[in-house]
Formats: sequence, structure tokens, C-alpha cells
Amino acid sequence: MWTRLFSFLEDVEMKLVRSDYDPVREKFAQARKELSAALIEREDEVDLVLAALVANEHVLLVGPPGCGKSLLLDSVLSWTGGTKFSILLTKFTTVEEVMGPVSLAALKVDKYLRVTTGKLPEADFAFVDEVMKASSAILNTLLKILNERVYDAGDGVARRVPLRLCVAASNEWPSPDTGKELSALFDRFVLRKAVSPIRSQAGRQKLLWTRDHAPRLSTTVTPAEVEQARRQALALPWSDEAKDALEVILKELAREGIQPGDRRQFKTVGAVRAFAYLSGADEVLPEHLEVAQHCLWDAPEEQPRKAAQVIARVANPAGMRVTQLLLEVEQVLAAADVRNLADAAKAAAKLAEIDRQFSTLKGNGRVEKARAYLKDQLRQLKLASIEAV
Repeated sequence: MWTRLFSFLEDVEMKLVRSDYDPVREKFAQARKELSAALIEREDEVDLVLAALVANEHVLLVGPPGCGKSLLLDSVLSWTGGTKFSILLTKFTTVEEVMGPVSLAALKVDKYLRVTTGKLPEADFAFVDEVMKASSAILNTLLKILNERVYDAGDGVARRVPLRLCVAASNEWPSPDTGKELSALFDRFVLRKAVSPIRSQAGRQKLLWTRDHAPRLSTTVTPAEVEQARRQALALPWSDEAKDALEVILKELAREGIQPGDRRQFKTVGAVRAFAYLSGADEVLPEHLEVAQHCLWDAPEEQPRKAAQVIARVANPAGMRVTQLLLEVEQVLAAADVRNLADAAKAAAKLAEIDRQFSTLKGNGRVEKARAYLKDQLRQLKLASIEAV
């Protein structure tokens, strides 16, 4: 489910904030805010990519072309520096295009080596489009690079690769026919999410009438600072409430027939710590487990939806209700005809009722910002209906 539907929910004060000033964490917070403000309805994707960077993991985004996946990685790359390798895989893509050509000079002395300059084994960041179309030969090498961060160029020596983050994209999830062959690759991406086209009325207007959607980041971060962030995230303790919530979630998921493997459960702990770090927390709280909805499942058909529901119900029921109410707001706005005064009045009454339901929720930053957004939309609705008279 959508966990932060619009940019007004970004950087919510629902977590404990550190009392001491941390310049590295401030850089991550600022980048998170600026990326989310520029990329329309991509707050979750921004969080996943930054959490993966902190946790030293990889992200798989599945959705139609033109949803900002590559733009997000390009923006992160401009913030961190480093080298990027980007490729669109097809069934005809060769190993040489990904790992580098065989060295002709080495062949002359009876050696088989690849020249990896400018290819994946020498990249700090990678964007692999249509990753599910990788051939078996590419898959075998890709698995080792993604999981162990090592590559053998042909001389029998497994060398460390500098890869910090791989964002993979696909237009579709693995099919039942290819799922078994791709299961190992699929599992290498700890964070996985379906990317939807822009849905809100406000987001659609921003898309159509804003000339440039490229983020403008006001800071930069060094590899040493990224490593510092990773160490600090690893050091964050889990609160007893968060531990209990995770164990309850795993039990509830098992009842739903969802049983992620041991490695995925273990890596989820690190991903949640990274998300708590991004949120400015001193410890992992139950609400930080919302990022686990993108980790704790295996089959993409029904499990992501069930996992999101279970995690929201156990770890953040108030946040789940906020999301549901915001979806209702968008449905009302989409159906309203401001040129018809009776229809506009009916829509205004529905929005007022939704605001009343917001008022019954426990007050926190997210609820208040959601109410502020609703009231702003209500004001615009009334102004539009007056102008239409």
C-alpha cells in the first residue's frame, strides 16, 4: 500500500530525533526531502533507494517505462559521485556488454581475461533495466557481483567490486514459467516494489505544468560519509516494542502463507535499521517496520499486498488509516465536477466528513500534515466552483 502518498507527508516528525547534530545524517535528510519534492509521488522509491544505499543492499522497481526510475538513480549519483553503469538487457544481450570484452592481448599469451573498464565490475552504481531478461550466462555472474561484491575476470582471482548500489527495473514481475530460473536473482534484491503511474490530482497537475522535474540537490556526500551512515545505522538498537512487532508480523505472515527465507528475514533487520536512520531515530520503533513490506515476501502476485496489510496493522495502524483516508480524498477530488455547484457541494461535504475522521486519530505530524493537505484541497475546490459560476 502507499505509505507516503504525497510530498506533504515527507519527513514527518513521528520518530524520535537525535538531540546531537549529525552533519552526515542531515545530508541524508536533506537529500531525501529534495528528491521527494522533485520526483512526483516517488517518496517510497526515494526511501527505498536511500535505505538500500545505507544498508548496502539493492533495489528492484517494477513498473511501466517513464516512471522516474532512472532519473532517481541519476539524481542519487549526482549527489554521491562515483561511476555509473547502465544497461538495458534483452535476450540478445551478451556477457561482453555487461562484464567487458575478452582481452585480445591476453589471448595472444594463452590467457582468458576480460577488460572490465567502463563495465559493471568497475561501477559504483548500476542501473539494470529489464533485469528479468538476463541470459543464464549473465545471471551466473550477476548473482555473485550483487551478493558477494566480487568478480573473477578470468584469471581465477575473485576481486572486490566497488558496487555500492544496484537499482534494477523491470516492466513486469517474473512469470511462473521463468520464476524458478530467476528466483536466485529475484532474491538478491532485498527491497522490491511495484511503481505505479501518478495517481493524485495534485501530482498530475505538477507533472503536466512543471517544466523540469529533475531534482536539484543542495548537498553532496562522499563515499566515506556513506560508510559512516552505514555504521551508524548498524549501531541503532531495536526497541523491545519493535522486536515484538517484527516477531508478530512474521507469525501473521506465516498464517497468510508467506514465509520469507532466513537470509531475507536477517537482511530485513538491516533495511529497517537503515530506514530508521533516514528517519532520524535513535532506535528502531514499530513504525519503522513499514519499510519491511517491501522485503518480507517472495511471490509477487498477492504477497506484497498481504504483507503491507499485516505490517500496517501490527506496526502502524494509525498510518494505515491515514493512507486509507487520503485515498478517499483523491477519489472524491477525481469525481468532483466543480462546474456543477451541487456536485461541488456534495464533494465538499464528503471532504469535511473525512476531515472529521482525521480528527479522531491520535495527533502526530503525519495526521496533521494530512489534514492540512485535505483543507487546502477543500479550499481549492470551493474557489474553483466559485470561479465556474
